[in-house]
Amino acid sequence: MRVKELPKDVVLRIAAGEVVTGCFSVVKELVENSIDAHAKRIEIEIEAGGKEFIRVADNGEGMSPLDLKEAIKPHTTSKISSIEDLHRLVSYGFRGEALSTIASVSRMVITSKQHSDEAGLKLKLTGGQLVSEEPYSGNAGTVVEVFDLLFNTPARRKFLKSVAVEGRMVTEIVQRFILSNPGISFSYIKDGKTVYNVSETQSLKDRIRLVFPELNVDDLIEISYSDNSSGIAISGFVTMPEKTRLNRFGEMIFVNNRYVKQFELNYALERGYGETLEKGRFPFAVVFITIEPGSVDVNIHPQKLEVKFSQTSRILEAVKRAVRSAIHERGTFKIKPISEPSYAETERYKKYEKQADYREKTAEKTFKYKPLATSHGTSRKNNPNYSFPMEIERQHFRTFQTEKPEKIGEPKFIGVFGERYILVENPEGLLVIDQHAAHERLLFEKLKRNKKIKAQQLLNPVELVLDELRYRLLSDNSEKLINLGFHWKSKNDRIILEAIPSLVPQSEAKKVFMDILDELRLTKLEEPERLFDNLLASIACKAAIKTGDRLTIEEARKLVDDLKSENLIACPHGRPISMLISLRDLDGYFSRR
Repeated sequence: MRVKELPKDVVLRIAAGEVVTGCFSVVKELVENSIDAHAKRIEIEIEAGGKEFIRVADNGEGMSPLDLKEAIKPHTTSKISSIEDLHRLVSYGFRGEALSTIASVSRMVITSKQHSDEAGLKLKLTGGQLVSEEPYSGNAGTVVEVFDLLFNTPARRKFLKSVAVEGRMVTEIVQRFILSNPGISFSYIKDGKTVYNVSETQSLKDRIRLVFPELNVDDLIEISYSDNSSGIAISGFVTMPEKTRLNRFGEMIFVNNRYVKQFELNYALERGYGETLEKGRFPFAVVFITIEPGSVDVNIHPQKLEVKFSQTSRILEAVKRAVRSAIHERGTFKIKPISEPSYAETERYKKYEKQADYREKTAEKTFKYKPLATSHGTSRKNNPNYSFPMEIERQHFRTFQTEKPEKIGEPKFIGVFGERYILVENPEGLLVIDQHAAHERLLFEKLKRNKKIKAQQLLNPVELVLDELRYRLLSDNSEKLINLGFHWKSKNDRIILEAIPSLVPQSEAKKVFMDILDELRLTKLEEPERLFDNLLASIACKAAIKTGDRLTIEEARKLVDDLKSENLIACPHGRPISMLISLRDLDGYFSRR
């Protein structure tokens, strides 16, 4: 077969396959051009998810008629002029592919005018071919209208997603631009309805709440970190560990204001939370990484969604430290009382008020005192050294007399509520502690300090077949696994697992062993000792006291004392250990301000 040069239209359509991956990618390329043109207002409009119509208009610098004619040709750009420019990029676009490739697979109308010119130019193209041109005397800036995307490549058009999905993906792209460009106003219209109309004066925090309306101002924690020696700066906002979602769609990371979708960065962000994130939950985050342009390569991905760093480890560490520092500075989780009772509660209260003897009757029914059983289920009644606490039978609340007075200003132990929460008074208000989460975290810290976990022999050894990658991970990390309590022997192409960590149920032997091997895949992204935290957390969870386990006075008090000495705020799986109901919030609720 002879080697031959491909026809121009074929080359353009092949290029379009990399640039035009969906309606969202067209919007992305056009908006990036507007930002590079220093626009202060950008209008985006789509119909039918962008399949039928896309319009991006800006008030940027615009192009002269001559430049506009050049701009629709392949690989023409004003962003770079030499190969060296690729190593110090400060613009979004630089390849000169967007306009020509989009035009090659659509019907396009593009209008542009410079502020200093009396007239601009309007071009109409079909399938990349110029159909007509005419003078334009309207506002300065550029307007690009795209009709019938992929109309001349029906095989590719059928692979576009549904109108709803394409529209959602466009909306997500617009959200990213809104967040990463707080100095630009954006208007976004979808099928004739205005979705966003954002002023350039709106702050980043306001824009985050616009994109994620489920967040409140108090949910957002500002992060700020800089490393002058490396030129790395991290800024933005993250949420507290209790404000999460089931996927990473709430995590938005920008490198030099360019949105990137890169697992290493998301992982570093999440590791910044340490053990405070519950497994399977992900925070909301809008994080900006600023580095020297020469330290990042943005030309490794067709849609520029991934980048390559010259100092990856330092950037990952910077992201992690920035998040960790912000979380630790915020401190305790808080509960705010509901400001007003619900309609149903109000009606119930009205009903009660009509009963003249309501208070006497409810008090008589509610407050019944009885001796408490010990944690082993036997009565304390015959114990001469024990003074009976009172229990409100209906509410399951226990209060204890302290043996010695607490110092003023120190947390003051009150009692146990519902066989699951320990109540403590502190200078700020009432601290409610989850006994299971607290004990779980304390055990987790103890396991980490011990370094080595006692092994238990399996009654029935487990036979496993490992793929090549897992087998290599097992061989390279055998000493670490032994320290965790795993013991095994090889038999041909199989592994015979003979022992597991002492606190892990034998029924979960295979699952835990395979999970820890998968954790070892992340060796390059995290310091080795952190790779075992998930396993240690699982062990601690299974060994900790459970909800419903009745603690003795001494056990509950010791748990509180241990928490104070460790200064912990969350269990290893991310659930909060304690919640604070502040005096200020309670005063507001009862109108005492």
